Amino acid sequence: MNRVDKIIKKLNEKVDIAIVLGSGFGEALQELTDKKEIPYEKLGIKFGDVSGHNRKLVFGTYNSKRILIFNRLHFYESGNFTEIRKLYEIISKLGVKLILMTTAVGAVNTNFKPTDLVLITDHINLTGQNPLIAQTPIKFLDMKNAYDKDIIKLALKLANKASIDLKTGVHCQLTGPTYETPAEIKMLRKIGVDSVSMSSAIDVILAHSLNIKVLLIAGVTNKASDLAKKPITHEEVLTNAKLMSKNIGTLFNAVIDSVKF
Repeated sequence: MNRVDKIIKKLNEKVDIAIVLGSGFGEALQELTDKKEIPYEKLGIKFGDVSGHNRKLVFGTYNSKRILIFNRLHFYESGNFTEIRKLYEIISKLGVKLILMTTAVGAVNTNFKPTDLVLITDHINLTGQNPLIAQTPIKFLDMKNAYDKDIIKLALKLANKASIDLKTGVHCQLTGPTYETPAEIKMLRKIGVDSVSMSSAIDVILAHSLNIKVLLIAGVTNKASDLAKKPITHEEVLTNAKLMSKNIGTLFNAVIDSVKF
């Protein structure tokens, strides 16, 4: 029995849906009963110190479904995918069938403004990296339905019912930890990108490789750097993310109530 299998056996949990919280989205948590928390340290997962991210697995029950809530790891924390892959392997072996993701993003689309919510329908990975490289056996993965079309359709329907203004768009991940230059934003706009962040594409690739469906909601926390008059700060990202948490929580609760496996 390998280390991950030993961890799963010790946790003694089976989960239906996982929720990934991006920077500042901690208040998107719905009320859970029968809660249990496991710090990443106890799972043998190493991580960097990033403000707005609590590094632990939170298990709980909502509407008779067992839910797992966790914060993502980022490529810029270590420069490799070892810990990120380990985290997603644990999540997969817990039985997760659907991940509801959030990510704090910068606007690339000039029609997007801070506190807008964007349902991501596709991505462009410009990290220059892929978390499946050197995995055994090698997976040649079709990415056409990485963002599950049925879940997208359901989310748009539920957002409309709840009077939540939910835009759609294509997301791009760069490595960070620097924010994008004005020239980079202009380039991204020309190739069809609507939002950009330092995460999510890698997460989606890993989830899709493990046959886990994904719904990704991006919260616009700052204007594009070629349009913003003030420097972009992490504090601004966290503040605007908190403003969007309520609507994200409402939408995620509705999805959890409605989804069937």
